[in-house]
Amino acid sequence: MKKILIPFLLLFLFVKCSCDPDKNPVVDPIAELEELEIVFKDVNQFKPLKQLQECQDFQSGACRGAMNQLRAKVSKELKDEFSLDIDRNQLLIKMYSGQVSVLVTDLDQATKKTIIDKVDQKPDKYEAQNSIDIQGRRPMMQSAYIEQGRRPMMQEQLRYDFSNGTSQFIQLIRSGESTYPNKNTKVWIIDTGIDVNHPDINSVDASLSKSFAKKNSDPLTDESGHGTFIAGIIGASSSNTVGYHMNGVYPGAKMVSVKVFDLQPGPNKFAKIKDVKTTDKRVELALEYVLLEGAPGDIVNLSLGKPANGQNLCNTGKISQAIQDLVDAGIFVVMSAGNDAEPSEDNFPGCINYSNSNGAQTFTIGSLEGGISGQPYLYSFFSNYDNSETDRIIDFVEPGEYIFTTAPMEGGSEAKYTLVSGTSFSAAIFSGILYHDVQVGVLGTVKRGAAPGDPDPDYIIGKVN
Repeated sequence: MKKILIPFLLLFLFVKCSCDPDKNPVVDPIAELEELEIVFKDVNQFKPLKQLQECQDFQSGACRGAMNQLRAKVSKELKDEFSLDIDRNQLLIKMYSGQVSVLVTDLDQATKKTIIDKVDQKPDKYEAQNSIDIQGRRPMMQSAYIEQGRRPMMQEQLRYDFSNGTSQFIQLIRSGESTYPNKNTKVWIIDTGIDVNHPDINSVDASLSKSFAKKNSDPLTDESGHGTFIAGIIGASSSNTVGYHMNGVYPGAKMVSVKVFDLQPGPNKFAKIKDVKTTDKRVELALEYVLLEGAPGDIVNLSLGKPANGQNLCNTGKISQAIQDLVDAGIFVVMSAGNDAEPSEDNFPGCINYSNSNGAQTFTIGSLEGGISGQPYLYSFFSNYDNSETDRIIDFVEPGEYIFTTAPMEGGSEAKYTLVSGTSFSAAIFSGILYHDVQVGVLGTVKRGAAPGDPDPDYIIGKVN
């Protein structure tokens, strides 16, 4: 099978809030008119699962029955009170903690106004909320395709280990590990989807994969590429020994695609990388989905974020609570530190630092370069950083520059690969390390090299234990 290599020299999918006046994001002018969250304020009538004794185990028949009853109740309320006839199995319901709510989509302006008017008439029963856009950032650079038939590139350019079929950086982090037993642990990749047609991506659980994206309901496709890059780094597995192929940090790791991003409308001068966006509500729904379907020891990979903008998002808010709920359930959450070369506390949700006595916790991952071919370790120029020697947010740093990985097939039969950079991919490497063993090994430390007088803490480089 003919294969193509797509080097994207720097890919930064680090997302931002549409309300930031300094960033000038491209916003879909009708996005806020198309969906609305209806909150049911009567917690006795619409009791969240967290308050139900039968939902101490989400997989129990009793809890599944309670979920179905709640869905039926919400569906009936929407029909009786708002004249919205929606199949209960298609409802986007937040049902675990706080107040039960439903995200109603595909609304025209007149219908949305009617709903808001009815909500205003019964403020003791309902509340209507808009979602906040989260958008993708364009890559800084992109180069043309490189076909396998061309003269091979120098190994130093690709950072590719031909003997092991992987990135040299991934091989470094593996620390000689060569056995990958079958495990029940899953990595839930909340991202742009995963292209499961790629021959090296063969361990995605299709039955659990789900889309919360507004327009694309197939989590096993990837119009942008970012989720496929992440999946390749974590768990790609190839038996091919000819030409380029890809083995992730843990080849064959069980992965689940939870799609939250849609393509951003409008012109795009980049041929292969598309702008993407989602909303905070869709990310929150995706996190709750993992909570209800996952198991202790599972891993969530969140290679996304937005500026905190001085808000107390790191300690309060619905996404912060959803992440804490996951950790309390024994599920690890791995987050990227962000690519703005700014203090790590300015990046959400990577600024969240939470752990539980059950052993689970959040991990925020920064980026470094070097460590191969005799090169020293260097803190990546773009990676966010800790602004204190003691009040730390970044837990580990991992390679995040020129990482070889899988790329979407784009409907063709030719396997494709790419080089990517960004803390998104440092986080993916760490998710793969964590899949090996929750006891992470230490490869060494690196300093950022701060200005004289500024804090310059040591950052731990994690490796397979």
